Amino acid sequence: MQSRIRGVLGVAALIAMTSCGEEPAAGTGDLQVVYRVGSGSQTCEDAGIAFVEVEVLDSSDTVVADTTVVCSPDDQSVILEDIVEGSYNVVVSGLNDQNAIIYSGETSAPVTVAPDQTNGPETVVLDQLKPSIMVWIGFADVGGCERFGVDEIVVVLYENGSSSEFDETYACSDRIEEGLLIEDLSATSTYDLRVRGTNENGEYTYEFDEDGIAVAAGPPTEVSAELSSCSGVCSAP
Repeated sequence: MQSRIRGVLGVAALIAMTSCGEEPAAGTGDLQVVYRVGSGSQTCEDAGIAFVEVEVLDSSDTVVADTTVVCSPDDQSVILEDIVEGSYNVVVSGLNDQNAIIYSGETSAPVTVAPDQTNGPETVVLDQLKPSIMVWIGFADVGGCERFGVDEIVVVLYENGSSSEFDETYACSDRIEEGLLIEDLSATSTYDLRVRGTNENGEYTYEFDEDGIAVAAGPPTEVSAELSSCSGVCSAP
């Protein structure tokens, strides 16, 4: 009789625990990701990709699983294991031999991971990241916009010494000591940079020039543009 009572009490305790909101642990599954470089005709060597990094991110962009493998011309498939069931985004990056990201791609829609199975394959196409230039603007001498009487900063970037690729004007106080990122450039071109500081009359009074800037996919090419005063009015950018 006592044994039956203990059994009933054990079942009751289990029901009570379940009713208090304790849920069984979520299951886990694996995810197969296949990567392709560009149209698929390019090899890792052609693209300069040494390694491939695969990241699985949840809805808050937290990485829940990741792995890095050698870029392979033969087996472009990666399996990430033991991912908690749910919906995720997959980001794949192609890295060069300096571990700089030069290619990138991601799934076009959320990927569902179901438990107790290998999900996928999900194919991600890697596209080449376009080169960029980060321009850090300051003055060659100690001081700021007010001291040197500079109201605006003009930044012009020429492609291959001729056509204007970028031409923008900023308030001096908004741009000095702040990085200016110029994106979507061409890896086959070189660039000439012109930076000018203008006074309240719109005259060019400070300048910086640099020619033949080479760019490449990956981290931005950084240029430190230190403005120097002109003797009189500077040339137009």
